[in-house]
Amino acid sequence: MQSPALFLPGWGAPATLYEPGLPPEWRALEPPSFAASGGSLAAYSRWLDVELHRRGRSRLGGHSMGAALAILAAAECPELVERLVLVAPAGLPLQKPIAASIVDFLRQVARGIYPRDAAARAFAAVARAPRAAWALADQVRALDLRRECARIREAGIPVLVVGCSSDTLVTRRHSRALADALGADYRELTTAGGHMWMLGEHDALARVLA
Repeated sequence: MQSPALFLPGWGAPATLYEPGLPPEWRALEPPSFAASGGSLAAYSRWLDVELHRRGRSRLGGHSMGAALAILAAAECPELVERLVLVAPAGLPLQKPIAASIVDFLRQVARGIYPRDAAARAFAAVARAPRAAWALADQVRALDLRRECARIREAGIPVLVVGCSSDTLVTRRHSRALADALGADYRELTTAGGHMWMLGEHDALARVLA
């Protein structure tokens, strides 16, 4: 029997956003809301810890903040993590201004790349708890998980890091540096999709998870 395969969304993204690109055995988890977490990254880590202890040893995938949560979980409880697939992972300090990321997001919505129903849910979640949302964003941007990466490397957990040539938030340099810290395999996609490339490349996401 295969171990559970769990995918963790990025900041503010609903689980449904990733489902079209998940292989059949994978399930995207819905993280706590900004309001429920109080904007604390530690609250998300506690939530994931409960999920892992309930499900047992699992394969973990994640995008952006979700990938950072997967790193934290594997460093804390390596016995519960069979394998990591980290897509455009946060985990080292990010340089791109939040305002520039918001502009990119609005362009994706306007072009129909980011589904409008998912965008509406994201906007509503921020509107309900704006201080918590931005506090969480600041914590994710400032993360430096090199010590956690060293623990994962020592534990011998197989890791794949997936970067994208057009990503201006989690740049290819950032992704490669995190892969080096983890002792991970690194794969780079050449696509115009940027940080949210998987929205237009469902098959590519399925391949890297498989």
